[in-house]
Amino acid sequence: MIRKSTLLFTLVFTLILATNTNGQWSSANLVSGRSQLSAASSSTRAIFFGGIGMITVPPNVADVYNSSNNLWSNASMSKGRTSSAGAGANTKIAFAGGADDWILSVYTNIDIFNIATGTWSTSHLSVARDRLAAAAAGTKIVFAGGQFSGAGQVYNTVDILETATNFLTTSQLSVARYSLSGAGAGNKVAFAGGIDINGNYLNTVDIYDVTNGTWMTDTLSIPRGNLTACSLGDKIYFAGGENASGASKRIDIYDVVNNTWTIDSLSIARTNLSSASVGDLVIFAGGGTPTSSTVYKRVDMLNTVTNTWTIDSMSTARAYAAATSVGNKFMIGGGIPSAVGAPSNTVAIYTVTSTGLHPEFNNATAFEMMPNPAQNNVSITINATSENSTVEVYNLIGEKVVEMPIETSLTLDLRNLVKGIYLVKLNSKGATYTQKLMVD
Repeated sequence: MIRKSTLLFTLVFTLILATNTNGQWSSANLVSGRSQLSAASSSTRAIFFGGIGMITVPPNVADVYNSSNNLWSNASMSKGRTSSAGAGANTKIAFAGGADDWILSVYTNIDIFNIATGTWSTSHLSVARDRLAAAAAGTKIVFAGGQFSGAGQVYNTVDILETATNFLTTSQLSVARYSLSGAGAGNKVAFAGGIDINGNYLNTVDIYDVTNGTWMTDTLSIPRGNLTACSLGDKIYFAGGENASGASKRIDIYDVVNNTWTIDSLSIARTNLSSASVGDLVIFAGGGTPTSSTVYKRVDMLNTVTNTWTIDSMSTARAYAAATSVGNKFMIGGGIPSAVGAPSNTVAIYTVTSTGLHPEFNNATAFEMMPNPAQNNVSITINATSENSTVEVYNLIGEKVVEMPIETSLTLDLRNLVKGIYLVKLNSKGATYTQKLMVD
């Protein structure tokens, strides 16, 4: 058993009921209104997949957003379905499982989008199921758990997709369950909570190391299902959900490097909410009561650098929506405004407009700059090779003056910069590290 910290609610909770000044809201439209959809992203694409509208047949549609040109398109799924699960890794985004409740069917279908080619392909889970969870780390996308309610079956099955080859292998969770949630950080994916075949809410956490293929288990601070999960840097956040006592405020935070846990709280208890991270922010949006008699517009934002919270609001209340992020945008789409409301066709988009830089957060262990102060050139070295990392340089009014990719090291030419103080920002594996640079 991994030692669990008992630290409770140590983060400062700052309540700001107006629009967050670090970003702004806008909106887009899905092809059709639907709830119980899934969303995932990687690189320049974000995809809202499947779901169900007012009619009983799930439409076979996916909405695709391209951040490189700010355009939307749509694609046909291999099978229209609801309650699937999706995640993105490397140049692939994959959605698996799902159901058509009208004909009491569940599916093995996996729809795989190749970002590099802009094409779709298909594969199949080892067991058909819906209300499963998906998470990604490294080059692997992992699909875990699920159910077939029509047959009274709940599964501990795990299917692991290697995105480089589309090759699938299988494994098992420690406990069969559905309505669990999962996310990945570093070289680990974690699946937490859920509901077992007897309707019991679980606190079980299964943690998979994608590097060595090993599993370990731990527990949430309280059991719950229908929770949400996302990650930022080396931490995975499991938030909200419900159990026999009703909706929950609880956030369990797992540090994948130190194998430790801390606990925090949402501003209001809710289940069937959605989450994703963008920049330095972890964002939890929407959700409602277990019966959806009350559905919320509420958005909680955790700044992971300053450890402070702000509260914001969407224009539309929504539960059973789906959220993801791409570039500097958090996106939450679809969902229902109430137990009897028509599903939404809108995507609420929160665009981070500030640089997200915090001069007081100088993580000298993340990267080194020499010399500093510098005149003509500065050499930057990061402590571990990391694909898809970038170095950005900002002046003190927030203008980005340099952006370059980095794997282990690079040399920046400073001769075109005026003398003064700059902020150098390293983006690596979902985390952000910032140091001051003096150019003289």
